[in-house]
Amino acid sequence: MIFLNIKISELTENNFEKYDIEGFLFKMIKECYDLDYVPEYHSDVKNLMKYYVKPAKNTFLFAIDSDNNQIVGTCGIRGYDKNYNIKDREYNSNNTASIWRLLVASDYRHNGIATKLMNQIEYFCKGKYNEIYLHTQKDSYGALSFWLNRDYKIVEETNDEYGTIHLEKNI
Repeated sequence: MIFLNIKISELTENNFEKYDIEGFLFKMIKECYDLDYVPEYHSDVKNLMKYYVKPAKNTFLFAIDSDNNQIVGTCGIRGYDKNYNIKDREYNSNNTASIWRLLVASDYRHNGIATKLMNQIEYFCKGKYNEIYLHTQKDSYGALSFWLNRDYKIVEETNDEYGTIHLEKNI
Protein backbone atom coordinates (compact mmCIF):
# COMPACT_ATOMS: atom_id res chain seq x y z
CA MET A 1 0.00 0.00 0.00
CA ILE A 2 1.33 3.42 -0.93
CA PHE A 3 0.33 6.67 0.73
CA LEU A 4 -2.31 8.50 -1.25
CA ASN A 5 -3.98 11.80 -0.53
CA ILE A 6 -7.59 10.63 -0.95
CA LYS A 7 -10.57 12.75 0.00
CA ILE A 8 -14.06 11.27 0.29
CA SER A 9 -16.87 13.68 -0.63
CA GLU A 10 -20.63 13.49 -0.81
CA LEU A 11 -22.26 14.36 -4.11
CA THR A 12 -24.48 17.42 -3.65
CA GLU A 13 -26.34 19.90 -5.80
CA ASN A 14 -23.46 22.33 -5.14
CA ASN A 15 -20.65 20.09 -6.44
CA PHE A 16 -22.59 18.10 -9.05
CA GLU A 17 -21.30 20.16 -12.00
CA LYS A 18 -17.70 20.25 -10.74
CA TYR A 19 -16.96 16.54 -11.21
CA ASP A 20 -17.73 14.18 -14.09
CA ILE A 21 -19.12 11.38 -11.93
CA GLU A 22 -21.20 9.99 -14.81
CA GLY A 23 -18.13 9.81 -17.06
CA PHE A 24 -16.13 7.99 -14.39
CA LEU A 25 -18.97 5.52 -13.77
CA PHE A 26 -19.42 4.64 -17.44
CA LYS A 27 -15.65 4.28 -17.88
CA MET A 28 -15.56 1.86 -14.94
CA ILE A 29 -18.68 -0.04 -16.11
CA LYS A 30 -17.02 -0.53 -19.50
CA GLU A 31 -13.72 -1.58 -17.92
CA CYS A 32 -15.22 -3.93 -15.30
CA TYR A 33 -18.23 -5.37 -17.13
CA ASP A 34 -17.59 -4.59 -20.80
CA LEU A 35 -20.94 -2.82 -20.98
CA ASP A 36 -21.98 0.44 -22.55
CA TYR A 37 -25.11 2.28 -21.44
CA VAL A 38 -27.99 -0.15 -20.85
CA PRO A 39 -31.07 1.76 -19.64
CA GLU A 40 -32.44 -1.05 -17.48
CA TYR A 41 -29.09 -1.34 -15.65
CA HIS A 42 -27.75 2.21 -15.68
CA SER A 43 -30.65 4.66 -15.35
CA ASP A 44 -29.29 5.74 -11.96
CA VAL A 45 -25.99 6.78 -13.56
CA LYS A 46 -27.85 9.08 -15.93
CA ASN A 47 -29.97 10.42 -13.04
CA LEU A 48 -27.62 10.73 -10.07
CA MET A 49 -29.55 13.63 -8.55
CA LYS A 50 -32.86 11.78 -8.68
CA TYR A 51 -31.53 8.50 -7.27
CA TYR A 52 -28.90 9.62 -4.77
CA VAL A 53 -28.85 13.34 -4.00
CA LYS A 54 -32.47 14.43 -3.59
CA PRO A 55 -33.89 11.59 -1.43
CA ALA A 56 -32.98 12.21 2.22
CA LYS A 57 -32.19 8.56 2.98
CA ASN A 58 -29.87 8.19 -0.03
CA THR A 59 -26.36 9.42 -0.75
CA PHE A 60 -23.55 9.10 -3.25
CA LEU A 61 -19.90 9.32 -2.24
CA PHE A 62 -16.86 9.75 -4.42
CA ALA A 63 -13.14 9.55 -3.75
CA ILE A 64 -10.80 12.16 -5.18
CA ASP A 65 -7.04 11.90 -5.44
CA SER A 66 -6.21 15.36 -4.09
CA ASP A 67 -2.81 15.33 -5.78
CA ASN A 68 -4.34 15.36 -9.28
CA ASN A 69 -8.04 16.11 -8.59
CA GLN A 70 -9.11 12.84 -10.27
CA ILE A 71 -12.13 10.76 -9.28
CA VAL A 72 -10.76 7.38 -8.23
CA GLY A 73 -13.76 5.71 -6.57
CA THR A 74 -17.50 5.88 -6.02
CA CYS A 75 -20.29 4.32 -3.99
CA GLY A 76 -23.99 5.03 -3.77
CA ILE A 77 -26.63 4.00 -1.29
CA ARG A 78 -30.35 4.19 -1.78
CA GLY A 79 -33.48 2.60 -0.46
CA TYR A 80 -34.00 -0.86 -1.93
CA ASP A 81 -36.00 -0.32 -5.12
CA LYS A 82 -35.67 -3.53 -7.08
CA ASN A 83 -37.89 -6.56 -7.29
CA TYR A 84 -35.36 -9.36 -7.16
CA ASN A 85 -36.97 -12.64 -6.17
CA ILE A 86 -34.63 -13.60 -3.34
CA LYS A 87 -35.56 -16.65 -1.33
CA ASP A 88 -37.02 -15.89 2.11
CA ARG A 89 -36.33 -12.15 1.84
CA GLU A 90 -38.74 -9.23 1.71
CA TYR A 91 -36.68 -6.10 1.25
CA ASN A 92 -38.25 -2.65 1.03
CA SER A 93 -37.09 0.93 0.67
CA ASN A 94 -38.04 1.89 4.23
CA ASN A 95 -35.89 -0.69 6.01
CA THR A 96 -33.35 -1.86 3.45
CA ALA A 97 -30.52 0.15 1.94
CA SER A 98 -29.07 -0.99 -1.36
CA ILE A 99 -25.43 -0.45 -2.33
CA TRP A 100 -24.73 0.66 -5.89
CA ARG A 101 -21.69 1.62 -7.94
CA LEU A 102 -18.87 0.70 -5.56
CA LEU A 103 -16.12 1.14 -8.12
CA VAL A 104 -12.44 1.96 -7.70
CA ALA A 105 -10.10 2.83 -10.57
CA SER A 106 -7.79 -0.10 -11.26
CA ASP A 107 -4.60 1.93 -10.61
CA TYR A 108 -5.90 2.78 -7.13
CA ARG A 109 -7.12 -0.62 -5.93
CA HIS A 110 -5.68 -2.23 -2.80
CA ASN A 111 -5.16 1.14 -1.15
CA GLY A 112 -8.18 1.10 1.17
CA ILE A 113 -10.39 3.36 -0.94
CA ALA A 114 -13.35 0.96 -1.10
CA THR A 115 -13.02 0.42 2.65
CA LYS A 116 -13.09 4.17 3.31
CA LEU A 117 -16.13 4.59 1.09
CA MET A 118 -17.95 1.70 2.76
CA ASN A 119 -17.11 2.87 6.28
CA GLN A 120 -18.84 6.15 5.51
CA ILE A 121 -21.74 4.44 3.72
CA GLU A 122 -22.40 2.11 6.65
CA TYR A 123 -22.18 5.03 9.10
CA PHE A 124 -24.66 6.97 6.95
CA CYS A 125 -27.11 4.02 7.01
CA LYS A 126 -27.20 3.63 10.80
CA GLY A 127 -30.50 4.88 12.14
CA LYS A 128 -31.98 5.13 8.66
CA TYR A 129 -32.12 1.44 7.67
CA ASN A 130 -32.10 -1.97 9.39
CA GLU A 131 -30.06 -3.80 6.79
CA ILE A 132 -27.92 -3.26 3.72
CA TYR A 133 -28.42 -5.32 0.57
CA LEU A 134 -26.12 -5.69 -2.42
CA HIS A 135 -25.43 -8.01 -5.25
CA THR A 136 -22.18 -8.82 -6.98
CA GLN A 137 -20.97 -11.26 -9.57
CA LYS A 138 -18.75 -14.30 -9.01
CA ASP A 139 -16.23 -13.04 -11.57
CA SER A 140 -16.05 -9.47 -10.24
CA TYR A 141 -12.41 -9.02 -9.24
CA GLY A 142 -11.99 -9.14 -5.44
CA ALA A 143 -15.64 -8.30 -4.76
CA LEU A 144 -16.91 -11.37 -2.93
CA SER A 145 -13.97 -11.59 -0.54
CA PHE A 146 -14.25 -7.84 0.15
CA TRP A 147 -17.90 -8.18 1.16
CA LEU A 148 -17.42 -11.33 3.20
CA ASN A 149 -14.55 -9.67 5.09
CA ARG A 150 -16.94 -6.83 5.96
CA ASP A 151 -19.37 -9.34 7.53
CA TYR A 152 -21.88 -9.37 4.68
CA LYS A 153 -23.64 -12.72 4.44
CA ILE A 154 -24.59 -14.53 1.26
CA VAL A 155 -28.37 -14.91 1.10
CA GLU A 156 -28.57 -16.42 -2.36
CA GLU A 157 -26.30 -17.49 -5.19
CA THR A 158 -27.97 -17.57 -8.58
CA ASN A 159 -27.06 -19.52 -11.63
CA ASP A 160 -27.81 -16.67 -13.99
CA GLU A 161 -25.52 -15.62 -16.84
CA TYR A 162 -23.64 -13.18 -14.56
CA GLY A 163 -23.16 -15.49 -11.58
CA THR A 164 -25.03 -13.05 -9.35
CA ILE A 165 -24.60 -13.38 -5.61
CA HIS A 166 -27.00 -11.57 -3.25
CA LEU A 167 -25.65 -10.46 0.13
CA GLU A 168 -26.89 -8.54 3.17
CA LYS A 169 -25.71 -7.13 6.46
CA ASN A 170 -27.76 -6.12 9.45
CA ILE A 171 -26.84 -2.72 10.82
